[in-house]
Amino acid sequence: MTTSTPITPLGRPAPGTPGNSENREVLVGVDGSEIGLGAVRWAVREAARRGAPLRIVHAAPYLSSPGSGGAPPPELHRARRITAQAYTVARHTDPGVPTSTEVVPGDPTSALLRGAAAGQLVVLGSSTTGAADELVLASVAVRVAARSPQPVVVVPRRRSDDAGHRPVVAVLGVGDRDDDEAVAAFAADAAQRAGGGLTVLQTRSPKRPAVASWVDDDEEWQRRYPELHISRSDLPAPRADQLLGATCPAPLLVISAGSGSLLHRNLDGPHRWLLRHCTSPMALVPPVHRPSEEPREEIIALG
Repeated sequence: MTTSTPITPLGRPAPGTPGNSENREVLVGVDGSEIGLGAVRWAVREAARRGAPLRIVHAAPYLSSPGSGGAPPPELHRARRITAQAYTVARHTDPGVPTSTEVVPGDPTSALLRGAAAGQLVVLGSSTTGAADELVLASVAVRVAARSPQPVVVVPRRRSDDAGHRPVVAVLGVGDRDDDEAVAAFAADAAQRAGGGLTVLQTRSPKRPAVASWVDDDEEWQRRYPELHISRSDLPAPRADQLLGATCPAPLLVISAGSGSLLHRNLDGPHRWLLRHCTSPMALVPPVHRPSEEPREEIIALG
């Protein structure tokens, strides 16, 4: 059972075809908390910058089977109330963004991963206060970011007021070398949409790689992004706290989601540490060589 309410505001074109990546949806997960609503606000603004529609998804593992005669389960009213509140927040944030809502029964991680396959970006909220419900939110964000085929932005509850005037930050050197280019391109595009600058932080050893990449070439950066103000610096093998100090606050911190190993189920320790302490929205870009299939036991666990 899936319920949805698509609404396209007047004066804005309807969403494009699924094959058009620029018009694929920005997906945001909500659970009825203020943290989730904060993610909705960020997702609406990002969808507007991308010219993309927004889809608000509430995964409801508490939904029971339909009643006798096909009547909807009694908990459906609660689920619809959550999506209606999120829709209202989205409309107040930017009424020009085409927005739809969806209630999906079942595990949140599994539902969000299925939705991510058809979208261009996933946005989730997270907090670090340690409250039980917020720990669940953080756990979902970690699991989705570790497996999503699309970039995942995790929006913290607490954000620095002056971060919007700072450059977007791209952290290179996490994961394989091929991942650096995906991170750099995502961050540069985000900086251009926001009309700000870009800081590129290379955390790999300064030893020259066997195969050169454009991310290590100032002239190539300038050729690809001639109107973007870019600063580059090196911070080889930083501790997590050093990386935090060098990157936050920022309007967006972009980093690879890490290992593409078939047995890699969750984000690495540094990722989780940054998610716990960083006050900036954090984009986790999927690795280039992530396997397309997961082990059988993982499929069972996800539902």
